[in-house]
Amino acid sequence: MNPDTPTPKPPKAPAPRITRNIPKAAKAISEVLDLVVDEWEQRPQLTLEWKTQPQAKTLAKDLRESLRDTSTAQDAIGPNTLRLQQLDDVIDGPKDKAKLKYVRKALALQYDEENDGRAYYGEFGIVKVGSTYTLPRDRAERAEALNKLVKALTAHGLADSKYGVKFWQPIATDYNDLQPKAAKATGDRATEVVDKDGFVEQARAFLVAFLLLLEANYPKTYKAERRNFGFLKESY
Repeated sequence: MNPDTPTPKPPKAPAPRITRNIPKAAKAISEVLDLVVDEWEQRPQLTLEWKTQPQAKTLAKDLRESLRDTSTAQDAIGPNTLRLQQLDDVIDGPKDKAKLKYVRKALALQYDEENDGRAYYGEFGIVKVGSTYTLPRDRAERAEALNKLVKALTAHGLADSKYGVKFWQPIATDYNDLQPKAAKATGDRATEVVDKDGFVEQARAFLVAFLLLLEANYPKTYKAERRNFGFLKESY
């Protein structure tokens, strides 16, 4: 070997594989927690200073229920939000669906000498959003604007037009009925998600501590004991 040639460095050893005994998904954590607390009830000699078996059992129940509540809240959001989106499309969605433009055209024809009727947009609930005139994007404000639109159609003699009261009143009624329901469902889901996330973090901290408790009490057989307690996978 040429003495001037640097000695090649030995290849790096592969990084040790990190194994986890605690799953990442909330539902899987809940399932493991249920198994652990049930088995722990049979071994009262195992103790943690900061968490008793009854407390862990309550946590398992809270987490299980929060997962169910979160799923229910999500289901409640779905249909109402979908219908509101359909109504939004009728108002100012794709060109082949949007109908508010015909109200603006009717105003333009009726008040062609008054800046195409733009002075009356406020009575119809129409505001400037970006570069266009439409109903407010906020759905609570849009619901109220639809009520104004229906009243203004009558006040300006447009009630019997093709896109008059018969067209807009059902939309306003549906929107005002669905908007608060969707808002409540969204708020409920946000609360449930916060609760669920809190319970998940508590459960994860407990399970980490319990793994160490098993290793301390069963130094030679802790891997088998972990499986007995419901830690069914050595890597998630």
